[in-house]
Amino acid sequence: MRVAILIAPRDFKDETVSHLQLLLGKKDVETQIASLSLKPCTGYHGAVVKPQIEAQALEPNTFDAILVADGPGVDSLKLYDYRPLLDLLKAFHESKRKIAGIGNGIKVVARANIIKDAKIAKTDEETEKLVVLYRGKPAQDFVVADKNIVTATGVDNIADFVSSLIQEEQ
Repeated sequence: MRVAILIAPRDFKDETVSHLQLLLGKKDVETQIASLSLKPCTGYHGAVVKPQIEAQALEPNTFDAILVADGPGVDSLKLYDYRPLLDLLKAFHESKRKIAGIGNGIKVVARANIIKDAKIAKTDEETEKLVVLYRGKPAQDFVVADKNIVTATGVDNIADFVSSLIQEEQ
């Protein structure tokens, strides 16, 4: 299985990305970090990550899943308003690939208009409004896998999130 982890160019959650890479690596899942450019990205706590691939170069036929990581950069850079990114998620959805969002990364998944009738993990009030607006179904669970959408509240639930993400692929 190959998973693209999409991070904001700045202020992504360092701990989310490091935990994802560690846990997915233990399950023999190949990960590639993607961002809007190949310039080094700086996490909220100072970690510097060099993306291996630009988001625009991601192809659904070469990845089994795309995962939108959380962090303050999602909001400050308004990744959920970046049309090429939303179109990319829609292309993954149409190709029956998994789309995953964690924390406020769920906003990007919701704005891609691919969550109709899908259950979405418990989120903050602002994200929940977007989920309802795009006809998703807010759930009370911290990790939810519904159809090809996998969502999690945050890094505290990352082990269950990873299990849900790779469940059908094993």
